[in-house]
Amino acid sequence: MKSHFSKLGFRLLFNAITFGAILCAAISFIGYRHFKYVFEEQYNKTTLEFAYIASNSIDGDKIDDYMASVFPDDNWQAVQSSLNELVNIADLDSLSLTVPDTVKYSLQVYVHHCVNARFSDKQTVFPLGAPELLSGKEKQYIIHLKKLMLLGRHFTEYTYTDTGGYVTTSVPIRDSYNDIVAMLSVVKSMDEVLVLQTQYQHLVFLISIVIAVVFLVLYGLSLLLTIIRPVSIITQETDFFAQHGKLSGIIEKIRNKDEIGVLAKSVQKMSEDINKYIGELTTVTAEKERISTELSLGTKIQSDMLPKAYPAFPARTDFDLFASMDPAKEVGGDLYDYMLLDDDHLMLVVGDVSGKGVPAALFMVVAKTVLDAHATKMVSPAEIFEVTNNQLCHGNETGLFVTCWLGILTFSTGELRFVNAGHPCPVLYHKGEFSYVVTKPNFVLGGMEGLPYTEHTVMLERGDRIFIYTDGVTEATDANKVLFGEDRLLEAMKGTENLSAPDTLVAVRQKIDAFVGEAEQFDDITMLDFIWK
Repeated sequence: MKSHFSKLGFRLLFNAITFGAILCAAISFIGYRHFKYVFEEQYNKTTLEFAYIASNSIDGDKIDDYMASVFPDDNWQAVQSSLNELVNIADLDSLSLTVPDTVKYSLQVYVHHCVNARFSDKQTVFPLGAPELLSGKEKQYIIHLKKLMLLGRHFTEYTYTDTGGYVTTSVPIRDSYNDIVAMLSVVKSMDEVLVLQTQYQHLVFLISIVIAVVFLVLYGLSLLLTIIRPVSIITQETDFFAQHGKLSGIIEKIRNKDEIGVLAKSVQKMSEDINKYIGELTTVTAEKERISTELSLGTKIQSDMLPKAYPAFPARTDFDLFASMDPAKEVGGDLYDYMLLDDDHLMLVVGDVSGKGVPAALFMVVAKTVLDAHATKMVSPAEIFEVTNNQLCHGNETGLFVTCWLGILTFSTGELRFVNAGHPCPVLYHKGEFSYVVTKPNFVLGGMEGLPYTEHTVMLERGDRIFIYTDGVTEATDANKVLFGEDRLLEAMKGTENLSAPDTLVAVRQKIDAFVGEAEQFDDITMLDFIWK
């Protein structure tokens, strides 16, 4: 008993020291995080205010003229002077007005670029019309940039360096039609943060050491006098229970009225609870097996809702059509459908519900049902989306939405009318070339009630092909977190000109699998290929 007592005391004291060290580190970390948050919030507000002050000097209607001519006029010079004055008065690092490429977001062109006078010999001032590649920017920056240009959302980024770092805040610039035409960015140094951070860390470290020493002395005495011996008894009793499935009775010697006494009573009750738990575990295991069976059934039901027969329309030999959906989980949130509305009209649709799993699958069923119901009424793609969007918004408390592409082909004319609700652009094979059908996408379905949708048209000829997919294709990721991407998809399509629709999907999927390798599939992959013979 004495030897066991000593070992227990040593371990508890060692754990107390370890816990004290962790506690000090946690206090320091949490305090620093709060310190950092307060400073970032202050810089966020300050730079955002300066950004909006600067935006008041910008005339959005003149930006297109500057981009076309690339020659500054008197108005440009006045704005440049005003922005330079703001940069120096507010002690900003720089202020720039750029026009990003809104197709691939790989380039931005400068309209105004102002640098603080104290950096004039260290930084280059980009003239009107100067391009800057964005390919080296982080993925999160590109996402923020897309949201700013498409949705008008300003964003702030913090970059920390050995000398402190800097904060960048960007806001949208709109023209008189309220369209977003450019981005204004403000950069401000945070050099003083490093000095304050060092002072704060030293202070917290000293206070933590003092608290830790006092805590360890008092805690060690408490352990030696009131805890170690009863805990040693409890340890022996639990060891006995582990070996024999019952208690020996020595635990009844503990008369403590504190938590140790509660622990002793808990151990006495442990044998009863474990036996009860074994029974409950058996029930839970059976329930998990039932849920697994139901999920398998749900997967089959969802799969049965999507057309899979090939050929899709045996009576029609003038076109080839096939689609597939591979969910990332037991059930998926992607949808596709094709429907002969009459002898002269064919509807194609591919969609992707936000989220994954059962909620996305249920929302997918609702979306597909609503789309099919309105498609049979022979209305335009835009009208189908407008009605579908309103119905999906109604009662959508979960906030789910659908990106969707829907087109209706008229065989007699070759006209393909389509609407894109935030969905990836399809790939078109026309006159021996593969290219993306790029249009400005509308807002997603189910996101906001009462939105209009813009209809586009492309003319097809016999021999043309169109490949529609969800972002699970282009966003398939390898082990290094590199995306498959649009360029690789376009390259994968080359060589499929003479393949059937099913073989085309197989060929593309093989390219995706070869790229991804052993990485786990994290999103549903849906593809549809239409060939007009």
